[in-house]
Amino acid sequence: MKLFKNRSLLLSLLLVIAMLVPTQAFAATDVVGEKNVVHYAALGDSLTAGVDSNNKIGLSFADYIAQDLQRVELYGSFDNFGVPGDTTIDLLNDLSKPEMQFKLQSTDMITISIGANDFLQVLKSDPSRLQNEEEVKKIMNQLTENYVASMQIIRKVNPTAEVYLMGYYNGFYAYPPEKQQPLIQLTKTVNEIIKEIALLSNSHYVPTFETIAKDYPTYLPNPTNVHPSPAGYMAIADELWKQIRTNLPVNTTRLAGENRYETAIKISQAGWKQSAQAVILARGDDFPDALSGAPLAYDANSPILLTHSDALDPNVKEEIARLNPEVVYILGGNTAISPAVENEILAMDIKTHRFDGADRYETSAKIGAFLPSSDTAVIANGTKFPDALAVASYAAENAYPIILTKQNEIPKASAKLLNNYPKSLAIGGTAVISEDLFNKLPGATRYGGADRYETASIIARELNPSYKAFVSTGLEFADALTGSVLAAKTDSSFLLVHPEKMQDAVVQAKEDLGIYHFTILGGPKAVSLSVEEELQGVK
Repeated sequence: MKLFKNRSLLLSLLLVIAMLVPTQAFAATDVVGEKNVVHYAALGDSLTAGVDSNNKIGLSFADYIAQDLQRVELYGSFDNFGVPGDTTIDLLNDLSKPEMQFKLQSTDMITISIGANDFLQVLKSDPSRLQNEEEVKKIMNQLTENYVASMQIIRKVNPTAEVYLMGYYNGFYAYPPEKQQPLIQLTKTVNEIIKEIALLSNSHYVPTFETIAKDYPTYLPNPTNVHPSPAGYMAIADELWKQIRTNLPVNTTRLAGENRYETAIKISQAGWKQSAQAVILARGDDFPDALSGAPLAYDANSPILLTHSDALDPNVKEEIARLNPEVVYILGGNTAISPAVENEILAMDIKTHRFDGADRYETSAKIGAFLPSSDTAVIANGTKFPDALAVASYAAENAYPIILTKQNEIPKASAKLLNNYPKSLAIGGTAVISEDLFNKLPGATRYGGADRYETASIIARELNPSYKAFVSTGLEFADALTGSVLAAKTDSSFLLVHPEKMQDAVVQAKEDLGIYHFTILGGPKAVSLSVEEELQGVK
């Protein structure tokens, strides 16, 4: 059956939409406080309504998409207007009502499944019509006119909403081939019409034909019923989500104080609102003893606070008092954090436990030995901070110790601790961990890029993927250190950026992971407002 040999009617109708619709992508998300959310409306037939393979109403693909919006913390509202049995004329009639138009005006995202019933109803009532090519053309033309008119209304009342038009699958796979083929052809022709309407109405076409064809028995378990199982609806929702996720708004939150000490306090207050079992205290003006602290902090469910070497900042002391910990773990010896600081803590009737060694490597080893057992250690260069901090949140969440090394040599204390681990992750390229040293590491895998930003991006994409990410300057250690444990606590990836410009590696991570929320650590001098805008706007 060949349909639409002359497609002038179809194209002329579609061009009407093209002239009416703006070419901008939607960004019209509502704001609750300072947070973007998405208001979602689902229009359509029984597939939108959620009719299952036993003709009962359950969760539809639209319900699963709403759940996805909740999962990524972008849910604003959800209205399911699906009606079993609806045809394109039914949708058009509903959209012509002022109350429906009013509801759609404030909608950010719309999905539509409509058109199949235009033929299914004929198939049930008068199947002989589908044997007549002229009758089929009439139905197709009417379907097209109704769909076009519906899109005209939608785009008139809401020109900026993201609209997703769903194509149909083969619901007749159990039919004999000779009966199945004409219905498949009808389905594909309807899909072609929907696809063109989507293209010319600045909307998105989402195919489902091949998705359902991958596993008919699972997705359409009732051979006499065209409706999917829950697994089938999930598969359709997944197909829609592949496109939806690329168009969602991005939220940013900034945790910042006037300096690194106060930024650490802000991070502590965000993650430990009531109290904390312990506090990790690190030197704020130098990094060596602190590099291995994130796994310890995560294991103790504790924030990392910073101090001056010879005095405890009054604001930091106040934060420790607020947290009311049982113990404060001090990272480094008396040169890093003086006995005077420790005595101030003891005077607060709080116990202390100091991790100190002859050098940064021995201090790192003592921290690692204190952690619960695992089969993997993280190896990072102890003379430079970026790689250790890029992996800190991932190491923390998995209870992997961060063992420090030199470029070409494993210090004695590090080597001794490393003997306990059959596997290791080497962080950074050969400029920080040489190839010769790498080959001596147990069961080693290297994660390293051309620079600190690419290394952090690779870790985020390959080891620690999430739709949320913490972002810190890659030029200073303090914010990345104190933020790493909160990133781990919130199941977030971690990225490093240059204070004034966005790196391609960060853009790549955002796109690959579909990141919808960035927590920026530090003020505009650490991560500029222009970088924050790029994080929100990069597609």
